[in-house]
Amino acid sequence: MLFMGEGFRVHATSRETAGGFLIAEITSRPGGGPRHMHSHEAAEQYMCLEGGITVITSEGVHRLSPGESVSITPHLAHTYRNLSDAPARLLCTLSPPQDMEAFLLEVCDPHTEGVPLPAVDPIVVDHAMQIAGQHGMQILDEYDPAVLTNG
Repeated sequence: MLFMGEGFRVHATSRETAGGFLIAEITSRPGGGPRHMHSHEAAEQYMCLEGGITVITSEGVHRLSPGESVSITPHLAHTYRNLSDAPARLLCTLSPPQDMEAFLLEVCDPHTEGVPLPAVDPIVVDHAMQIAGQHGMQILDEYDPAVLTNG
């Protein structure tokens, strides 16, 4: 699947985990990741599998290398970025998953794994931002890029 320009593969759904959590793998293009901060009721954990991922929260910046992870508490403003010039992969776990899973599945588009990621479609991103609130997400302003050099 494709989630706002990122490869998105679900490994475990809320149905498969008796409502406990969702696990998804994200393939992030160079320079990829959301340009906005957001928050939601679900706790979230990002684990870097390959490449490097920068996770930005309202509490600081976390630069993750393969095998490293960061946990995000419910309602903490956050986002992630791939600031490298190579693709990166991360594992994302959400709990409770229901609202976020419904959002993700509503905004994901079909995509064949192994095929290069297409350009980010601003219409798809706008649609996701418009419906996010229906799924318990609060979309915040774009973050200040200066946090990436000060974190």
